[in-house]
Amino acid sequence: HEAFDAAMKDVLHATVYSRGNNPTVAYLEQKIAALEGGESARCFASGMAAISGTIFALVKAGDHVVCVDQAYGPARELLGDLEERYQVAVTYVDGTDTDAFAAAIRPNTKLFYLESPTSGLFELQDLRAVTALARSRGILTAIDNSWATPYFQRPLAMGCDLVLHSLTKYFSGHSDCLGGVVV
Repeated sequence: HEAFDAAMKDVLHATVYSRGNNPTVAYLEQKIAALEGGESARCFASGMAAISGTIFALVKAGDHVVCVDQAYGPARELLGDLEERYQVAVTYVDGTDTDAFAAAIRPNTKLFYLESPTSGLFELQDLRAVTALARSRGILTAIDNSWATPYFQRPLAMGCDLVLHSLTKYFSGHSDCLGGVVV
């Protein structure tokens, strides 16, 4: 009873409920952050939860997002919903053309949403060039690195601000568990 009361006073840091702080999940987060070369990670119940949580945390009504046109379908659907329901403008660009990112920038651009390689056609972005452009304009970058994994690509080292993964794909052996992570 006393231990529980003490934990409830610091519920954001205590291990009270498995969905919140969980020592096994914390260990996974530490390991994935290390694999990506990031300072920390946060696991989610699914890849789309990681994508949604990231986008909702970074943009608000009136903001603009530039997204690669070959991004994961449900991520594009989410951005479409944000555009329609919350007045977040979205511009889709050919991810293989860095100049297309530059041309799409508006004064209210807050995020470049990247995916390299892309889910459908495995198109690549020049991550160093795109992230340098974004940084020069004060724009954040988030990349879905599910296909490449940190074994083949480390986006943080190339300038990306946030890296997302569907843990359902290569991290878990493909579809034998469900999860997502943001580094």
